Amino acid sequence: MRTRLQKWMSLVALVWLGQGCTAMALRDPELRRRAASITIVEPNALGERQYGILGEVVAATCTSGIYRTNYSPEALREMLKGEAARLEADAVTHVSCGEGGVRFECWTSYECRGDAIRWK
Repeated sequence: MRTRLQKWMSLVALVWLGQGCTAMALRDPELRRRAASITIVEPNALGERQYGILGEVVAATCTSGIYRTNYSPEALREMLKGEAARLEADAVTHVSCGEGGVRFECWTSYECRGDAIRWK
């Protein structure tokens, strides 16, 4: 029984530490500079410009629960830029924000998702 409890506590500690790493990721100066140069482009502004999708980026916040945060949609969009910087993207497009449902230690969440792209 004790080993099962120790394993469970180790898992909880790893998840908790992982959340802290995500929040501190932009402390890397190079990543921060890259994020500052990324733009969010509305789909209708893409025009004929060619691009490749590098992956989906997600930014979320708790709206209730143990760790309550009140990020605005604008702040979450800035967080999307940080996620896109990790992928070495030039921009983020097709951004959508809304209720995200249940997350770790959150009864409800608000999230934004978008596509990190690189211009060709």
